Amino acid sequence: MAEPTAEWPSRLNSWKEIASHLGRGVRTVQRWERELQLPVHRIGTGPRSPVYALTTELNFWIRTSEAMRKSQHLPPPLKPTSGKPMEDSHRLLSNIQYLVRAVAENSVRQRRQAEIMQKRILEMRSRIR
Repeated sequence: MAEPTAEWPSRLNSWKEIASHLGRGVRTVQRWERELQLPVHRIGTGPRSPVYALTTELNFWIRTSEAMRKSQHLPPPLKPTSGKPMEDSHRLLSNIQYLVRAVAENSVRQRRQAEIMQKRILEMRSRIR
């Protein structure tokens, strides 16, 4: 996966640019849009309308997406102290950062799922009327 740099534009204006930013192929990122809610915006309403994406949204999606998480590893489990306070401190800090990130990701994921559910409820209510 390509790491974002200062040269990356804040807005990517095509599937090719989005795929390049994510370090994947165009078909893969199109599938991610369909199946994993990759944050891509469309100009128009049709499925073939032009797309754009904001790099900040893509970077956040990368950090919180299950698709990208497969390659990440969990931090080592807590062990009894090694008798080296600096090593223990660094290891505990790493574990704390991992846990904070996990809580934030789960919070965002739950909020997104709640928004999707609310949208579906509104759609169902409109069908009933």
